[in-house]
Amino acid sequence: MKFLNLLKLVFNYKQLKNDEEVRFRLINGLKIASIPFFTLFILMVFLWVFLYMDLVFFKANGYANFDQFSEVFFDYIFSNVFEYAVILIGFFSFILIFGIYLSELLLRPFKVIGDYCESWTEGKKSTYDPDFFSDLKLLTRFSEWFFNTVEISKQNGTLGPIEVPEKFTRIHQPVFEKGFFLQFSSLILISSICTAILFYEVIGGVHQQVVQMAYEILPGKKEIQYFLLNQSSILNGILLGVIITHVIAYIIMAMSMYNKVATPAFGIFATMRSFIKGRYDSRVHLIGFYYLRPQCRKLNKYLSEVQKTLVNADKN
Repeated sequence: MKFLNLLKLVFNYKQLKNDEEVRFRLINGLKIASIPFFTLFILMVFLWVFLYMDLVFFKANGYANFDQFSEVFFDYIFSNVFEYAVILIGFFSFILIFGIYLSELLLRPFKVIGDYCESWTEGKKSTYDPDFFSDLKLLTRFSEWFFNTVEISKQNGTLGPIEVPEKFTRIHQPVFEKGFFLQFSSLILISSICTAILFYEVIGGVHQQVVQMAYEILPGKKEIQYFLLNQSSILNGILLGVIITHVIAYIIMAMSMYNKVATPAFGIFATMRSFIKGRYDSRVHLIGFYYLRPQCRKLNKYLSEVQKTLVNADKN
């Protein structure tokens, strides 16, 4: 039900226009779905050239009326290819939805922090319970310690400078998150396998149509049969090159998406660390990460409230 609500938000134009997180999810979903789309386009270009060479081969082996035959040839070859249209649409839709869902998972650690901060400042009873399988381990682990420490201080009625655990003091830049790449590697693997199977079916279907047509209209020469049957090795080489391009594109996409969350995650972590060590005017100021502004505002409001009620408690 939650996932269906997510899709409704994505395709709600008003929500899409006003909600920066929704735009982030949709844009990333479209980027992820565009990779198999463009690799399919590249494959179709190669396939078109390949078929035109077959057409010339047919002409060279005795089929006289080239102009009329070319039209019949392509109609015949692509008669079964269009049956894959529904499968292709379903495949791209699945990749789009998966990309949107992956983007939601990337934003989840920030959203959990924002929701907790909002509940705390509104005086609601809440607990900070980050997802155990979160991609951003540094942020979730430190924020869990941070919020628990503040909660204990709240029970004591005051908050003073606290020594940060050593494992967090040695971190001065965004860290490599294995969970993120493991998850995105799964996307690469699943998408690449599905893409390879789908593309192989399309290529195999087209080649089978060419061979069948050759047997029906061309003389049964061994040379012709040998040429057509061994075309499959060339097609497999083309398909392999397309799949490699597909995987490389996803690796580049993974690096891009990682930077979109790793940098702000470190920024939030560094702000929390400075705050708990005694620099109570520390606030999160992220430039360029528009999709995290709502959560950062909630966190900053939380820090201000903690400073007002606990840090300055003795002064009041």
